[in-house]
Amino acid sequence: MFKKIKKGRFIKEAAMVILCAAVIVLGSLGSSQALAEKRFEGVEITVFTQTPPFIVKPVWMFGPDWEKKTGGKVRVISAAWAELYPKMFSSFALGAKKYDIILFPAAWLADFASNEFLVPLDNFIAADPEIDWLDILPVYRERISTYAGTIYAIPMDGDNHIFYYRRDAIENPEHQAKFKAKYGYDLAPPETWVQVRDVAEFFNGWDWDGDGRIEYGVVEAMRKDDQAYWTYFSRTAALTSIPGQPQGLFFDPETMKPLINDPGHVKALENWIEILEFGVPGMINMESGDIRGVYTVGEAAMAIDWGDIGVMADTSPESTVKGKVNYSILPGTTRAWDYVKKTWVDFPEVNHAPYLAFGGWLGAIDAKSDNVEAAYDFLSFLSRPENSYICVTTAQTGFNPCRKSHFEKLAGWYGYGFVYPEDYLGAIEATIAHPNVQPDIRIPGAARYFEALDVQLSMALAGAKTAKQALDDAAKEWERITEDLGREKQLKNYRASLGLPIE
Repeated sequence: MFKKIKKGRFIKEAAMVILCAAVIVLGSLGSSQALAEKRFEGVEITVFTQTPPFIVKPVWMFGPDWEKKTGGKVRVISAAWAELYPKMFSSFALGAKKYDIILFPAAWLADFASNEFLVPLDNFIAADPEIDWLDILPVYRERISTYAGTIYAIPMDGDNHIFYYRRDAIENPEHQAKFKAKYGYDLAPPETWVQVRDVAEFFNGWDWDGDGRIEYGVVEAMRKDDQAYWTYFSRTAALTSIPGQPQGLFFDPETMKPLINDPGHVKALENWIEILEFGVPGMINMESGDIRGVYTVGEAAMAIDWGDIGVMADTSPESTVKGKVNYSILPGTTRAWDYVKKTWVDFPEVNHAPYLAFGGWLGAIDAKSDNVEAAYDFLSFLSRPENSYICVTTAQTGFNPCRKSHFEKLAGWYGYGFVYPEDYLGAIEATIAHPNVQPDIRIPGAARYFEALDVQLSMALAGAKTAKQALDDAAKEWERITEDLGREKQLKNYRASLGLPIE
């Protein structure tokens, strides 16, 4: 028999039952939501890149947030610059699956993608609104991250070389008067490499900033087995690039013949050898990190570098040049070698050819990874506009602007410590948008070509060979590499990298 319940008590008890049920349902939904958010619980992804802090630091910064959000784990493995390419390639080629994600130079993408080492990302990106793919600048989105029309990598960083000079040195009236008396023209930010040479000579070997120390004209990365070849090509681009003509930096796009030893390249190397005389002592053995430290403590009037000097000059606690540094696109020339007509061409105005040295760091996924979805999710998380903006406005990340939003929001740059962020961003943007901008090499074997050149550049800088001898020997080695990889295949890859038709 059922016990008779009073109406009021019935309503109260019924309400309690409904409330309990609701709590159970909501709790269940909450648990399901939590489980959905922890969709990579128990999954560990391995990220491989160069030794800290640069490039690794963003992984350290955002790894814990991603782990908390997804339940996954991020493990970092790093190696010295010279070990990156061989370790990445061997892991892929052997199917070792040592790394789920690699953060690597754009120049190596063709090598990896042409061997089907990487996961195609087009479908992932198309289904991912949070990455905001169209916010990435076109040159990085459409050219740097693709191979044969397929996206294989996500741009993390927008690398290109820009030129640095000391405002206080150039704008000093006493310096301007002495310079004009010696060289016959006004001291100003150098527009040409000839002017760079004169300004470097003028400021070399005396205390021009009044701090009680001797200063020097210039500092540039020249060390073998580092990244000196990118400095060399920055000096070469304007001497070999005719506006409206296919790129003259690397190969003839009709024959795949190396252009590395033509008169424009030889002249650039001769200029580079000469600049040693006006550089910081020991510059021949300096790598990129060295020159940044030297420049930010005030030892040189000028420098060539990626965006890192600009960051360190205004934000590093060790910097003595905060607010004293200005920026521009790379200097140009009034003369360039036309590799098609095989003659020098004179220009009425300065011919600039900014160089996308390196092309930036990319993030890609091993095609044999067991954790492709988790790896993509982490790369997407790291590169999203809000996180990417924090990376480019944080010290020692090594990430430089590559998204439109990086240039549009100045608050973070001021907060970062920049005195003149508009000038810094303006130089980078002018480089990327220049009509004669020169992309870096993007074909299989890029690392081999550069390593062969590096050997010869170091010998020329050390005086063991003339510029012509060194580049002739580099050209011979480039021919051997091309034959080894297949001339027809390489020619097709090279033409495709330049956007030229493939017959």
